[in-house]
Amino acid sequence: MNSPLYAINETNMLSMNKLKAGFTTLILFSGLLLFLVVGSFSEPTLGSHTSSSQALPASVLRWEEDVRKEAEKNNISEAVSYLLGIIIIESGGNAEQYPDIFQCSKSQGWAPNTISDPQQSIEVGVKYFAELWKSHRDYDLLNICQAYNYGSGYLSFCEPTYSLETAIAFSKKQANGKQVSYINPIARQLGYSYRYAYGNMFYSQLIQQYLASSSDTSSGNNSALVSAALKELSEGSHQGGTKYWQWYGFGGRVEWCAVFVSYCANQAKLLLEKFAYCPTGISNFKAKNQWFGKDQVKEGLVIFFDWNGDSVSDHVGIVEKVDGDTVHTIEGNSGDIIAKRTYEKNSIYIMGYGSL
Repeated sequence: MNSPLYAINETNMLSMNKLKAGFTTLILFSGLLLFLVVGSFSEPTLGSHTSSSQALPASVLRWEEDVRKEAEKNNISEAVSYLLGIIIIESGGNAEQYPDIFQCSKSQGWAPNTISDPQQSIEVGVKYFAELWKSHRDYDLLNICQAYNYGSGYLSFCEPTYSLETAIAFSKKQANGKQVSYINPIARQLGYSYRYAYGNMFYSQLIQQYLASSSDTSSGNNSALVSAALKELSEGSHQGGTKYWQWYGFGGRVEWCAVFVSYCANQAKLLLEKFAYCPTGISNFKAKNQWFGKDQVKEGLVIFFDWNGDSVSDHVGIVEKVDGDTVHTIEGNSGDIIAKRTYEKNSIYIMGYGSL
């Protein structure tokens, strides 16, 4: 779904820069205007290896509570940050100019901007996003975001793990190779002065820059994740993990260590892209520059293991604490139960850690 903001031209952007430079006393105001104009054209670098993130403007944050309520109604409360990202890309939250703030009229087979009430737009947009995700529950949320732009057919084309290269390939295929001019900083860095004439192949990259950075809250997040895991353990060993794989949306038992970590993060209300496959979890952390080596262990990190020495993660848990050279963990699906385990810091089985 293409944003109305894409229609803003370079002259407008230069004018905003002059306004900002000429009126120092209005620097905050002009900075916000510049952000709204340029924000929908700026993306993180390929792979998103950056610790910076853009803050959502007040024009979007005013809809946060409404979005959260609809997300909870559709059982996708963990997707709120992504949904707010969609709003900033699609309309900037400017309901006065674009009442269909999710630009979701077309998803219902209606003409663009048929929806004239922002509350209806939130209801329809969140429900549509939820339908996409529920049909592919093990897919990265960035894939679901890209499908929001491309349409549901993208989810039959891509792999569960998000890839910008795949998003580009799909757009190229659908557009039969036709290109249109597309000028923005990230496109230049990647060697692009165009996009393919189908959707926006950078859509998920645009959204990703607005996802909350964990750098300022990691300590609190770490404690919250451990507390959530300990609460689950206090209920019992949960043999078989039924509670967790059913919560995730599976109809039968799966290997549930990653599902357990995802559940605990959800209970702690932390921003973690759910994953059921350990390598997907690693990819997600690396994409957000939240991956750490074996020598950077601390309480509350998500710990990944490789039992077979093939560089493919087989298991994941949560670091409860670090005592000298010993790492204490809480793990789901450890012998098919929740259990506490210990490892040496330099264990050959530890691959590394993800931080929330």
